[in-house]
Amino acid sequence: MNNPFAEIYERLGNIEGFLLALNEKLTTTPPQPTDDKLYLSAKEAAEFMGIKLQTLYQNIERVPHVKKHGKLLFTRDGLISYIEQK
Repeated sequence: MNNPFAEIYERLGNIEGFLLALNEKLTTTPPQPTDDKLYLSAKEAAEFMGIKLQTLYQNIERVPHVKKHGKLLFTRDGLISYIEQK
């Protein structure tokens, strides 16, 4: 007689594997550009500047950034220049 829970355990294992792979993709750093500049995510940029993420988003039109594949990316040099201007 087959264990009725075997298929459930197998499917849960598949779901867990999928979620782990998805989490790994979401937590990797943004792709690095070929011009040797290190790009920061919005969260990293806010931490670098010592401000809350919400404050960064509220002032995004003034903060130098690029948008690539739907993500905002910031350079350290750009953020330093912005901070020094203020």
